[in-house]
Amino acid sequence: MELSVFHDGQFFIGLVEYSEGNKSKFAKYTFGSNPDDGEVLYFIEKYLLVLIENTKTSVNIKKKKQRVNPKRLQRQVAKEQRSSNDLTKAQLALKEEQELKKKQSKKQSKAKRDAFNERKRKIKKYKAKEKHKGH
Repeated sequence: MELSVFHDGQFFIGLVEYSEGNKSKFAKYTFGSNPDDGEVLYFIEKYLLVLIENTKTSVNIKKKKQRVNPKRLQRQVAKEQRSSNDLTKAQLALKEEQELKKKQSKKQSKAKRDAFNERKRKIKKYKAKEKHKGH
């Protein structure tokens, strides 16, 4: 398990990577504008495992076994920095998780809206009945 904390320009973000065999799970947590060590430790103690368990998406990863020549590695890094910003596996996993949550919230909001409309319809029916009774 690996926790990376970085500043995205406005807030400090914690990116958690949890690896099991050849699969990895990623989760993101926003700490705020200026977290202290206590806040980070509290997050690790209380929320880290819950956050990993609630993550439904996982990504297959390949582990490189071959060692790369340092000069070649340096050229590869320079080439990647020149190329456009592709999404990393962590970003893709977080994007999938976000899409799943978005779909779930849409279903919940539709159910809530339907229940509200049904309640309004029942109230209207009740009021119409009361008017016909002559009250």
